[in-house]
Amino acid sequence: MLKNYLVILKNVDKIKICIVFFICGITSIFSQQPPVLLSSVDTTKIKIGEQINYEIKINTDSIFNIRFEENKIFNPFELIEEFNIDTLKKEGQITLIKKFSITSFEPGVQTLRPQKILVNDILYYSDSILIDVLNVKVDTVSKKFFDIKNITELQKNNDGWWKKYLLGFFILSLIFIGYRFYKKLLISKSQNEKVPLPIEKAIIALQHLESKDLKEQLDYKEYYSKLTDIVKNYLEEDISLDALESTTDELVNKLELLKDAGKLSLNQETITNFKSVLKTADLVKFAKSNPGIEIASSDKKLLETVLLNTKDAIPKPTEEELLKNKEYLEKQNKEKRNKIIKKTLIVILSFTALILATSISIYGWKSVSDTLLGNSTKTLLNKTWVQGNYGAHPIIISTPDVLKRLKSEDINQTFEWESLTKSIYVSLKIESDNDKIEQKDVQSVIDELIIELKGRGAINILTKQQEIFIDKGSPAFKIFGSFDYSDQDGITKRHEYVNLKFQENNGKQRVLVIYERDNNFAKEIAKKIEESIIFKIE
Repeated sequence: MLKNYLVILKNVDKIKICIVFFICGITSIFSQQPPVLLSSVDTTKIKIGEQINYEIKINTDSIFNIRFEENKIFNPFELIEEFNIDTLKKEGQITLIKKFSITSFEPGVQTLRPQKILVNDILYYSDSILIDVLNVKVDTVSKKFFDIKNITELQKNNDGWWKKYLLGFFILSLIFIGYRFYKKLLISKSQNEKVPLPIEKAIIALQHLESKDLKEQLDYKEYYSKLTDIVKNYLEEDISLDALESTTDELVNKLELLKDAGKLSLNQETITNFKSVLKTADLVKFAKSNPGIEIASSDKKLLETVLLNTKDAIPKPTEEELLKNKEYLEKQNKEKRNKIIKKTLIVILSFTALILATSISIYGWKSVSDTLLGNSTKTLLNKTWVQGNYGAHPIIISTPDVLKRLKSEDINQTFEWESLTKSIYVSLKIESDNDKIEQKDVQSVIDELIIELKGRGAINILTKQQEIFIDKGSPAFKIFGSFDYSDQDGITKRHEYVNLKFQENNGKQRVLVIYERDNNFAKEIAKKIEESIIFKIE
């Protein structure tokens, strides 16, 4: 009986243990909470084509097997980019975040559809969201529209159009100054030819001297002063007699001395009459005498007779005197011409300096000096360029002159223009290689270029690179930078280079342009060459 009781107790313990395990299992099963799905966007109102950041969060207390639908449907929205799932753990909670970038090109209120998500093979749906897609307003009323214009040919390069007008203005100014100079010489020559004789000037001056308006003593004083000055000026000019600074007696004595020396054949009556008029003039000027109109008029006629008699009394000049007089006149004319030439040169130089200063202030010294003195690189930039189609895998490129083809032992083709010793150098290489260059292979292209530049004498080489694109073509690679190069004279200059690597028309094309850094015109040429490259994609 005791034995049976023990067996019963053992069975009861087993039952209790099973009940405990069952209860724990049920508790653990029901303690797992279902996942919570949250959907959100950064904005519910966009313009057509704007980006929306769409986010789905799954909150849970344990890690589940989560799978998003492979072919996600966002219609009418379009998927721009999908990001990997991010996992965040905080205080026993796990948050799984899935992000998308979407957009829409259909205006109106659109519904962002729920996304299917499998959690432990159980299907869940995210919330749907309404998005207002606004249309872009296009103004078709306030602005005037025009028909599409026909294709027109490009005109010739008109840079520096002002130069020809400036040159024309400068030439016309020189012609005008030259004409005025020539005209002034003619006038001076004609004036020399028409210069009246001293006796003629004296007689004319006497005739213009009026005696009828003499009233007061001051009038007589002024009249006799002019009367005697006319005669004295004549004596100084025609006889070379110091008359203006001489008194009456001194002047009469000088005339008598000339008469006695046989240099002036004056009669005594003429000398006496002249002395009489001079005495009257002294009385008027110093004693305030008032001789009257009749005597004043008579003295003028008397002096006119003295002048004529004096002219007749002058001996005719010898051939030697005539020669000296001629030389003197020529010397006088030469001095006048020199003065005119000097003034003209000053005007021309001042005008030139003014134009030069104005041009420098507007265009700068470098541009003006290149225009006046000439710049070979600037000439290359402004000349009509040559557009050529080069190579078996053709590339169209424009350069100042035709690229010359170099001899090659392989199937590759090389074209060049100028050399590194010049301000700019252009090299074109065509390779018959259809293997595409990827971004990861660019470093090998850079290494090859550095080796080539070093082989040409370049040192201190710096490189940069970027990927470029051409219309309807494959990606191309641009490698650019600078280096130092020493010429044959040992002069080191900094050069810049642009290396363009294309892969078009079943081949590869390499364009290398090297130019002096300090030469702005060479830099413009390099840029113009780069912009001229065209491919006719086969």
